[in-house]
Amino acid sequence: MYSLPAIIFDILLFVVWPGHYVYQEFLSSRRHRQRRSLKMVVSQTLYRIRWDRDRLTAKQQETLTAITEEARQRLDKPLDVKETNAFLETAVNRVKQMVPKHKYRRSKEILELLVVVIGVVMGIRAMFLQPFKIPTGSMQPTLSGIHFTALDEVDVSWWEKILHYTNGSRRYVDATVSQPARVWHDPKRGMVNNRAIQKNRLIFFPYTVWPHAKTSYTLPGTRDIVGKYLATYRIENHPENYLNFKSGEALARGYLELGDHLFVNRTVYNFTEPKRGDITVFTTDDLSYGGRALRGRFYIKRLVGVPGDTLRIRDHRLYVTEAGSDKEVVVDSSFDPAFDRVYSFKGDYRGYSYAGFLSSEADEVTLAANEYWLMGDNSENSLDSRFWGPVPRGNIVGRADFVYWPFTRRWGFTDLAEPLDFESPPTPMPGLKE
Repeated sequence: MYSLPAIIFDILLFVVWPGHYVYQEFLSSRRHRQRRSLKMVVSQTLYRIRWDRDRLTAKQQETLTAITEEARQRLDKPLDVKETNAFLETAVNRVKQMVPKHKYRRSKEILELLVVVIGVVMGIRAMFLQPFKIPTGSMQPTLSGIHFTALDEVDVSWWEKILHYTNGSRRYVDATVSQPARVWHDPKRGMVNNRAIQKNRLIFFPYTVWPHAKTSYTLPGTRDIVGKYLATYRIENHPENYLNFKSGEALARGYLELGDHLFVNRTVYNFTEPKRGDITVFTTDDLSYGGRALRGRFYIKRLVGVPGDTLRIRDHRLYVTEAGSDKEVVVDSSFDPAFDRVYSFKGDYRGYSYAGFLSSEADEVTLAANEYWLMGDNSENSLDSRFWGPVPRGNIVGRADFVYWPFTRRWGFTDLAEPLDFESPPTPMPGLKE
């Protein structure tokens, strides 16, 4: 939680920025504040001349230019407090008189600024860098998706909650059932409540008003996310009778983390072909599983197979016979260092598990031209190419390059954090000899 980027961000946000404001407005000397006001006069008069050049008369332009020059001259020599105050008061009034008065000036300026900013942002997004949020845990622990962590108690002060959100995207919940009732559980949607209302606080803070019996609870997250973590919490803490809520029981207690937010490099694959080991974002167009289209248009997985490969899983490792070769080799650090982390069996890395097209050691897949095989690092809980097959080249959007928030150990260039030092052996799978 308190990584170096988080500490630097906190210092800038809570110390440097407010400290600078307090110093500028209250602690600096009068002469310092006057010099700042003179600089503002210079910038504002120049801005007015440029903005209203077609509306200003020659005399008005000369007057504004004279004010600008006088302010600059005063900046170039020691200030006299009384004379400077008198000049500033006079200059402000003269500028107001010189500026053409027309309706909605401020609104038009703001609208123009928004149009330019939105145009630049959309251009960057379309051609270079696209922001992306990890929605699920299929790439954990390399990248973290939206997930809920249960706690025995929530003993966090208000200022810690602020820091935990700005640094780690955590939003806490501590709700206790006030009246007994029975709920309905959908295996795919969680604790479904069709009367639940999803709202937003300041755009960035979605929450759900979840009615239960005669009481409503305000819970962080969208309605779908709330339904899922309520179901998970109840099943884990009350497995014997999770559908029946008793008065005084915890509805949910813990925190919701909002997933890693990263930038996707959209240009890299215009100049080079996708490489084995890249964390890749792609569209799900024309991909299906069980006869149904995949939910969500953008997915993120690790690219593990390229055109011409023959792939199989053995001993929780991926093996490949490359095009033009008759030798099968393990996909390891000789291709990309990330694969050795996947095989470390530490820090929640458990290797690759059998499923779908690769349900046993005997199963193999061969990729045709322009086909790629993508799998999640958390393959025991990943819907990937093992289930819906290869991904066409045209579906690939770009490479995930940089996690910009939250400020955890994964912040920065993707795929560099080493596994945490605890054992995480593969989960035995029913019907398979491990």
